[in-house]
Amino acid sequence: MKTARIDELCAQHYERVGPLLEASLGSIPVASASFPNGFEKPAQWHVGLHDPPPAVATVQAATPSGTHTYLALHDRALAWAAHHFGAVEFYSWAPRPDDFERPAFGRILLEPAGNTPPQALHDAAHIVRRVLAKFDFDAIVMLDGHGSLALWLPVTDTTFDAMSLWLHQLAARIASDHPTLFVTQPHAHGDGLVRIAVAKNAPGTFTALPYSARGLPHLPVCLPVHWEELHTIADGSVTVETLPARLEKAGDVFALERARIGPQSFNSVILSLSKDPEHVILSLSKDEGSAELELELAAPRYGHVISAALEILNDGKTRSAEQILSEAIARKLLPTDFNQRYVYTSLIEYITRARGGDRKPAIVQDEHRNFRINEPLDDWPALPDTPAAPPDVQTQGLIERLTKTATGSDPAAFEIAVCDAFAHLGFATTHVGGLKAPDGYADAQLGPLGYRVMIECKTAKQDVSQPDAFEAAKYRDAFHAQYCTLIGPAFPNEIELTSELHTHGVSAWTLDDLKTALTIAANAHELRACFEPGYAADALTDLIWERHHGERKRILTVANLIRTTGWHLQTLSAGLQYGVILSLSKDPEQRGGAAHVEGSTSVTNGAATNGAVSANGATRAGDAALLTIDAAMVLVDEALAAAGSQRACTREETQLAFEYLTNPIVRQAVWTDASQSSIVILSS
Repeated sequence: MKTARIDELCAQHYERVGPLLEASLGSIPVASASFPNGFEKPAQWHVGLHDPPPAVATVQAATPSGTHTYLALHDRALAWAAHHFGAVEFYSWAPRPDDFERPAFGRILLEPAGNTPPQALHDAAHIVRRVLAKFDFDAIVMLDGHGSLALWLPVTDTTFDAMSLWLHQLAARIASDHPTLFVTQPHAHGDGLVRIAVAKNAPGTFTALPYSARGLPHLPVCLPVHWEELHTIADGSVTVETLPARLEKAGDVFALERARIGPQSFNSVILSLSKDPEHVILSLSKDEGSAELELELAAPRYGHVISAALEILNDGKTRSAEQILSEAIARKLLPTDFNQRYVYTSLIEYITRARGGDRKPAIVQDEHRNFRINEPLDDWPALPDTPAAPPDVQTQGLIERLTKTATGSDPAAFEIAVCDAFAHLGFATTHVGGLKAPDGYADAQLGPLGYRVMIECKTAKQDVSQPDAFEAAKYRDAFHAQYCTLIGPAFPNEIELTSELHTHGVSAWTLDDLKTALTIAANAHELRACFEPGYAADALTDLIWERHHGERKRILTVANLIRTTGWHLQTLSAGLQYGVILSLSKDPEQRGGAAHVEGSTSVTNGAATNGAVSANGATRAGDAALLTIDAAMVLVDEALAAAGSQRACTREETQLAFEYLTNPIVRQAVWTDASQSSIVILSS
């Protein structure tokens, strides 16, 4: 139950924080909430005031419901409301103090949509911040005391309508690009999901103020924090009683963060707002007077479609847009209101834009207007899924070092971390650093296949603003290197950079690329293609695909089919009571059909025997069928066709499968004689 002590604590709290809020926000309209029946009961709201005492500061403000008298954000006014109403929480729509119909802040709320851990909220906040940074914006992050986060975006030169429209488009785009983390629907529910809400950006729509107490027994506060400490402070851990110690240690973080961010002109970012609410054109401003880079946010669910298609097509098979949509809806990757035309158009637009940017699209279309992953076709049966082992302690430590130093203020620390990462991948690395010298180089210790890579590192808070491919390449000849690489947190996806990479023979590695190489434990031989001019991400995608769908899978698939069909052949042959004759083509070029069996017993699924049977019905071992390369190819091709594959195995794949099965370490088969012309399967 709410007590007199709580009323007193709240009054003292607002006497303390009232001046801070007034200094940052001005005398803006505020509303309050009290809990006369206890915190377990609904709050009682105090919005418009009637006949307030003359000493209490008030303001007049117009909202869609009319013009009202509001309590003004003033230290003595907040304390009066705490005493008079028992007010615990204070709210506002964050307008400009000189014009209550124009915003001083945009507000983005990140709320748990289910059983969502704090880390997911933190990740969501950082994603939103990275997107805002594309438009030269930053926000103040605040723990709201109820398990959610609020991002306060300082803005100037705009209206609530324009800002609200832009924020809705921004939220939709973020949710579509990160469908496994974000939702926008007010009542959406899902464990691990974060609801991104921007509806409270209009006069008369309230969100809790910074430092406001919350209606819980221990009186936590809405706590502004520095971005770098977001993961170190538990939401609700700072209360009205412990806030003074926090203020003494950290200062008024809301004011400090606003001063750090500085003025953020909204009109310099918005180029135009179409009358169509689904279409907004935004720009990324760099230094004053520089050219603006336009970014079109049209079709807000575009990223959602591509993500779903990639997940579905990752098995290597080809599908139509209709099939992709059907599977995506069944697997809950896309909502049921999507249509085939929208999916088809989204995929085509993605492919066109990727190629227009001289990048390799992850999805391509074939001559039949179907879609597949942009890798060699794989319609063979899937191998048993073996979960990847998590990175070991040393690898995880390297990833954490790279993450910290890539955006830090010590370039040398990042250079050393990158060198250590390549050393972990099997290279012999040397850190050089300093003026007029490369940052380092890495030698692939592969004997006659060895090579050297020059390393140029760039730190940045987000994207590397001015990546210089020439600088990354200028020490190639002096150090007798074959490759040069530019490594940074992220690079702008610009055609100009792509051209420079190819002109100077440089590969661009992002921080995520290096983390991926470490996570999959890539080696220097595999990574060679990632140092070819261009973006390492494209070659890494090929590498990962080859691991799961390439030669290893084909050989293991052939070996598994030989083992299962060969064993069935042997057991069937041993148990036959009647003679049968196996008829196989002697011409390797005429294979591909099912093995043909003559006699009184019908044999299917590629199982066959030469039918040599003794007088008592037992098979004579010396006359049993020989599982040769040619016979195995027939069995495997029949099994592949039954599984829906449009291709056959090769003689080389079958030979390698024989060698794998008979390897002493594997020992699932043995050669029948020294000539190694046929094998016997040892078990199923």
